[in-house]
Amino acid sequence: MTATQFKWFLTILTGGLAGVWVIYDLWNLSRLRGKDTSDPIVADKRFGYYMGILIGVVGVVGVLRFHGVV
Repeated sequence: MTATQFKWFLTILTGGLAGVWVIYDLWNLSRLRGKDTSDPIVADKRFGYYMGILIGVVGVVGVLRFHGVV
């Protein structure tokens, strides 16, 4: 495997995982919309989904910056 192929392999792996992670956490967050916000379990889930979205966005932006898109 050449260096260019390896670079694109890691780009697809990292960017794909981060993108799917963002979509999955957005979907889970949307399912919590009607839940009671005073429940600590719901608040903890909401916080975790927000952190997952943030981590996924950092991954996607990092891949885009690595390739000079952003």
